[in-house]
Parts: sequence; C-alpha cells; structure tokens
Amino acid sequence: MKLCFHIRHQANSLLVFFKQLGYFTSLEHNQEDVDTQKEVDTWIQQQFQEKAQQLLHKKCSLKSALHSFYTYLKKNNKHATGQFHTIAWYEPDDFLLLDAATQRNLELVRNKHDGSKKGTLFAVLDKAITPMGSRMIQKWITRPLMRLDQITHRQHMIELFVNTLSLMQELESYLKELGDVERIVGRIALKRAQLADYLALKDALKVVPEIIRLLKTYDNDFLLQTIVAHMIDFASLHQLLQAALYEEHDKKWIIKKEFDQEFDRLRELIEDSNTRLVALEQQEQQKTGITSLKIGFNHVFGYYIEVTKANMHLVPSYYTRQQTLANRERFMMPALQQLQVEINHAQDQVLSVQAAIFERIKKEVELNITPLRKLAHALAHLDALFGLACIARDYHWTKPAFNEHRTIAIHAGRHPVIELTSRSSFIANDTLLDDAQSLWIITGPNMGGKSTYLRQVALHCILAQMGSFIPAHKADLSILDRIFTRIGSGDHLLEGKSTFLVEMEETATICTQATNRSLVILDEIGRGTSTFDGLAIAQSVIEYVYKVVGARCLFATHYHELTKLEEQFPGIKSYHAASKKTEQGITFLYKIKRGVADGSFGLEVAKLAELPIAIIERAQEILKHLAVHEQQLMVAVNQAAQAQPSGSTMQLQEGYNRLLEQVKQLEAICSAQQNSLKALKELDFDDLSPKKAFDLIWQLKEGSKEVF
Repeated sequence: MKLCFHIRHQANSLLVFFKQLGYFTSLEHNQEDVDTQKEVDTWIQQQFQEKAQQLLHKKCSLKSALHSFYTYLKKNNKHATGQFHTIAWYEPDDFLLLDAATQRNLELVRNKHDGSKKGTLFAVLDKAITPMGSRMIQKWITRPLMRLDQITHRQHMIELFVNTLSLMQELESYLKELGDVERIVGRIALKRAQLADYLALKDALKVVPEIIRLLKTYDNDFLLQTIVAHMIDFASLHQLLQAALYEEHDKKWIIKKEFDQEFDRLRELIEDSNTRLVALEQQEQQKTGITSLKIGFNHVFGYYIEVTKANMHLVPSYYTRQQTLANRERFMMPALQQLQVEINHAQDQVLSVQAAIFERIKKEVELNITPLRKLAHALAHLDALFGLACIARDYHWTKPAFNEHRTIAIHAGRHPVIELTSRSSFIANDTLLDDAQSLWIITGPNMGGKSTYLRQVALHCILAQMGSFIPAHKADLSILDRIFTRIGSGDHLLEGKSTFLVEMEETATICTQATNRSLVILDEIGRGTSTFDGLAIAQSVIEYVYKVVGARCLFATHYHELTKLEEQFPGIKSYHAASKKTEQGITFLYKIKRGVADGSFGLEVAKLAELPIAIIERAQEILKHLAVHEQQLMVAVNQAAQAQPSGSTMQLQEGYNRLLEQVKQLEAICSAQQNSLKALKELDFDDLSPKKAFDLIWQLKEGSKEVF
C-alpha cells in the first residue's frame, strides 16, 4: 500500500510539472491494463486485417494507444467497439501542419472574441448545403493538403462546378433533400437511432440515384467519378424503408399496412373495436328495450354497460353488476367481456409485433453500415466542394497555380473574411516572396493594415492547399510544409505565463520547427519588454530566420531601425503600409509599398480613439523632447545593426550595452529638462527679484552640467 501511494504521489507531481509546461496529461491504471490486455488482443484479431495486426504488434506505442481507445469505447458505448474494421495510418507529410497558435491567430474556425465561428475563415467558406458538408470544410481548413495531385483534383472539380451553372443548380436541389446522412448512419451504427433517423435515411436514399445519374455525365473528372464510385445503389434498402415505415411522425403506428399479415390482423382488430362496440350496444338496446343503455370504458373496470335507475326493471339476468353510482348502475355481460379480452390481447400483441418488425428492419439497415458510411463520406466531399465552388463563383475567386521554386507570388490579393464582411471596398495588395526577397520587414502606422495583410497572405496559402480558389487576381504559390504565426498578445495566467513569455515561447517554436519550405508570419516581436531588449530580440530573430531557417517570412514591426538590415542582407527588403498625414489627421491608404514608413503616427491613432486631450498634449510635449536626441539614438542603433552576427557574442552584447547606456543618458536629459520646465512654470514673476532670477539661472545651468 505504501508503494502504491508513493507511485501515485509521484504521478501527481508529474502531472503538476507537465501542466506548468503547458502539457495536458492523464493517468492510466496498470491493473485495468492487465485485466483488459487479453480482451484487447482478441478484439484486434477479430476486427482488423492481418497486416494491421502485425504493425500494431511491432509498434508498442500504437498498440497502447489502441488499448486506451478500446477502453474508452467500452466504458462509454460498448456497441461502438464492433464498428471499427480498418485502421487508417496518418502521414504528417500529407497535410500542411498548423499549430494551435497559428489556428488561433488566423481565426480559422473560432474567433478570439467569443470562440464562435463568426468572423472566421470557416464562416466565409461554409456554403455547404448539409451539416456533413460543413464539417468536411472545417476539417479541410485545419488540415490543408501537401500532395499536388490531391490539390489539383479538388481544383478541377471546383472549376467544373463554377463553369457549369446547370450542374450546380440541379445538384443543389438534390443536396437540400439529403439531410445529415453522416450523423444518421453514425446513430444507426451505435444503436441510438430513432424512427426519424430511418425516415431521413429513406428520403436521402431516394435522392442518391438522381445524384449518381447527374454526376456520371461528367466522366472526365477524376475526383467526381471517384466520389460516384463510393455511391452504391441502395434501391432495395430504400424500397424496404419505403414499404415498411409510416412517414407521419405523430401516429402511434410506425409500420405501414400490408407489410406484415399478423400485424395487419391485430391492428384491424383494434381499429374495428369501436365498430364492434357500437354494434353490441345497439344490439343490447333492442334486446332489453333500454334505449338509454350505453357501453363505456374506464381504466379501473375496463368496459361496462351503464343503465339508469329508472330502467333497472328491464335489466336481463345475464348482466352482472360491477359498480353502483348515484342514479345509475354499471354491468358486465359475457359477450362484452369476450370482446374486451380480444381487444386487450390485440393491443398487447400489436406493440410487441410492431417492435419485432422494426427490429428486423434495423438489422437489415445495419448490414449496410459499411457502404452507407462510404456513401456519407462521398456526399460530404461532394457538398464541401460544392460549397467552395459557390464562394468562388459568387465572389470571383481564382484558381492558384503552384511552383517548385518556393515562390509566393500573389497579384491583387484580398483578405477573404474582411472583404466579405466590410462595408467599404477592400484595397488589394501584391506579394512576392522568392530567393531575391525572402523576408519582408513591414513598417507603418497602427491601424494601417499591416496585421490584416500578414493574415491575408497566410490565408491565401491555406486556401490554395485546401484545393480552394483564392480572392486574388492571380497567384503562383509554393506548397508549404508549415505555416507559423506570431500575431497579437495574450497571457496564460493560470499557467503563470506573462504576455511576453507566451510571445517568446511561440517565437521559439517557430525558430526551432520551421523549415525553408515554411511560411513565417511575425507581428511586433519584442514589444512586451523594454525598448532595447525588444529591439535586440527582434533583430536576432530576423537574422536567425533569414540565415539559419531560410523560410519565407513577413515581419511587421514598429522598430524602424530594423529596416537598416536591408543594407546588410540582400534577401531582406523593406515595405510599409502607406498612409497620408493631412491637417485633419492621418489617412490610411491600406496599400503595401516598397520602402520605409515615415513614422508610426501613434498620436494620430490615439486621437482617433478619442483619448483625453490632456493626455494627447502631454504626449506631444514628451515626443518633442525625445525627438531632440533622436539623431544620437539612430546613430547608436545603426552601429549595433552593423555588427556582424558571425562575430563574437561578446561584441554584439557590448553594442547593446552601449545602446542601453545612451538610453539612460537620454532619459536623464529628458528628466532634467522636465524639471527645468516645471520650475519655470511655477515661477511667480510678481515676486521675482534680480537676486532670485540670478540664483534660478545658476541652478538651471548647474543642473544641465550634472546631466552631461
């Protein structure tokens, strides 16, 4: 017991340790593993082919994962264990990898505001008709392709849809009748389906032959015909469901007439019971002469004959008294009792017979689960491609081309989300990342469109590798292996991580995992710390990505000093988000142009945000004082920028130390000037004698000497 407690305590300590590192772990109980290992081995032998079994026995990690998977299924739904017959081996090289930070920064399927799909790429692309088509689009967004043949197959099918309006119109009418076949088949396989699911399946199977007929006429499209090949003829299954099931959901009968003879006999007996009761009632009225005689029913006594007290002398001897009321009596007679037995028996039997018939139908459907799954998968693909074709047609998106030169060339590209949600017209921009200019340093004012442009380029690459068309005039892209983004700020307080630490962790991931086939998007690296620490880190990251990683990179920054790197490295180019300063303020042009921005225009943006005027005026005063020494600062920074990265680390550190010392001197100068200005503003000129004026001038002069 002590040993078990010690092991459990160690495990809990490890859980805390890994949680602090940002990992999520779970404990497995060894005793359960021992107890179920034989059961899992038997399950593997029964469910999977010999080739899969051999690989599982060779790979302990895979077998362990399957063991946990089996245990989970058995605990939550034991019927699900019998639904798995094949294993698909995931190949990371088949898909463009998008880590959690990139998916979050680009807002692919969830926005940062409330976690919903509003304002996401998925919200724009989701033009599918069915829920299963929407789920397929969402899956494609987070798992873009890397194989060129698979990408081009999707492109060709989308192009066929866009160019054939009649095909899209007819296909849309059929897709609207399908429903969510994927979920329906899943519920049937797990024995959770209701009558409504089988009726929905019947309606979908009715449409499938029409879809097959329509698509077979376009036999020159490979992917289209592959989809058709997975759509088996389910005419017999549809005929069974059509003949057996009632379509009205509010009726108590779920099986149609003339489907089962025994069921029809029992149902007719129940449905004719009212007629037989009325006939018996009329017969007894004539025999007894009691015209007010009634046959009724309650849940305590069942059926009964009711006679008023005034007619008691006419009651025949074969009536048996059941109940006495205030002014009437209730009786039973042999004929009514026999009819009641028959009706009750029929009611008891008909429900069990109907349930047995429904079970037979369910089993017949379950025999077709595997081909039905293939059908659902094919229909989901078809609907997803239809949805991508709709947006390409409606918004005039174009088909991108692909190259093997690691070139990303986009002409007149537009942001796919902002363009469709913004009320104003979107300003298109060009992009060219190749060997001659593999890394762009982009400067410009806040709200000038830098972050939008960065996301836009990344989204274009994701769309293209999904097989989708993109919002651009034309594009020639390379197939990327990964896309990394470091955009925006945020902390992980529960994990004890500051905003800057999160930024550095994401940057570290990029620098260690990116390759020369990756696209790296970096926005405002180094802003979470002091100015010169941030500047030093930003420059080091740029140099590392350019020289060591070799990835295509877009780097947005407010550190204008970094643009001097263009003079050292031929593949680094400076671009800026254009803007125009007028008497009324700053006008954003949202155009990415060659060169360096005139400034960040932070004060103008603060005015747009309606910051209190006192803060704006004070900031302007401080900015003027800092501008006096800007030239000295720029000279010092340029000297550090010219330090060769290949030189000693000590030399580079000394350069940054000198910069830091100069910053301290500048801060002291600004502080002294502020004190002098404050003293002058507080001076009472009415009480100023020549001696006091002389002393004040002397103090100001001595203060400036101390600073310098």
